[in-house]
Amino acid sequence: MRTADQITVEGENSLQITWQEESTSYREEDHYFVTVDGEAQPLDTGLVEDFLYTLSSQDLTEYMTYNAGEDDLATYGLDDPERTITLDYTTEDEDGNETAHTVSLAVSRAPAERWDDTQADAETETGEEEEVTAYARVDDSPIIYKITTQEYRALMDASYDTLRHKEILPADLENVSQVDVTLDGTSYTVTASGEEEERIWSYGEQELETSDLPDALQALTADSFTGEEPTGQEEISFTLHLSLEGEPTVSIQFYRYDGTYCLAVVDGQPTALVPRSQVVDLQEAVYAVVLGES
Repeated sequence: MRTADQITVEGENSLQITWQEESTSYREEDHYFVTVDGEAQPLDTGLVEDFLYTLSSQDLTEYMTYNAGEDDLATYGLDDPERTITLDYTTEDEDGNETAHTVSLAVSRAPAERWDDTQADAETETGEEEEVTAYARVDDSPIIYKITTQEYRALMDASYDTLRHKEILPADLENVSQVDVTLDGTSYTVTASGEEEERIWSYGEQELETSDLPDALQALTADSFTGEEPTGQEEISFTLHLSLEGEPTVSIQFYRYDGTYCLAVVDGQPTALVPRSQVVDLQEAVYAVVLGES
């Protein structure tokens, strides 16, 4: 009898991850990227590595043998899997010789449990996640694995939006030399200089006594991503000046979306919904600076 398969991810030199109907992501110098509309977009390395851990740590212990003449893959939904994840990577031996590897994992719920859009929307509205019966198959293995609901959801949840950086600021604060803020129709400029513990933020000639403003900037994170155009009023906007080659700038505007969220527009592109509480914290931090309370 064939023993259970194992998913291993051991490539040190190159790695590509392809999701069915998704773009291919790749690793370059320990950073992960995905090609979106022909452009390389960074992914959150920690989130990608968590996903790879999910792959490699699958508890593939409950399984049955698949025989083409006796059992049909359709019984498990694997004749047309909901998701196929393919890893392409290379390894290098002690002599420097590289070997290419490919491993794929097909994942699907049992056919009787596949939801249509109406059922999926109903689950989203109620907030309830039902237990599902799900299966997986490694490459063309004759073994079918039954996986847990949690494993199924983790594998199905991987996408550009779930693995991309959630931070709204596309730069480290240590590279920010100036922040131009517009709030209630008035513009203000805050500057930053120095490194690490010696870094100083100033408004005019006044050094800021607290880190509330940079902390509020750093705390801005996406709750979800969207390309929806703003329709509400602008709450606050700012331009970051970066002390990098070419002295690039990044502009970010926040628009009222509803009572819970604001819509972030980064360099003219609608990007994400951000908790309104974070935007309020940023506004209050700016007010404290210009009123001399910071």
